[in-house]
Amino acid sequence: MINWKVRFKNRLWVVALVSQLFILAEVLLVGAHAAGITEFVLTEEIKGWVIAIVNAIFGVLSTLGLVQDPTTAGMEDSVRAKGYNEPK
Repeated sequence: MINWKVRFKNRLWVVALVSQLFILAEVLLVGAHAAGITEFVLTEEIKGWVIAIVNAIFGVLSTLGLVQDPTTAGMEDSVRAKGYNEPK
């Protein structure tokens, strides 16, 4: 059984979930329009607007350090990474 409390504490998992929910919403809207359920058309302008908003939100979260490096514990660089003069 999935421990949802633990998953929601993992910021990377939450970011991935939000991204997947946007993709799911897009697929459902396009499918609903194709099936004649709705007259709503997901135009390229709307897609671009949503992508710009999502990118801005994730950009701010990354700047604040909320999207972390999964290879290190916590929010800081590892001792090894702090010693690098250039990326490995």
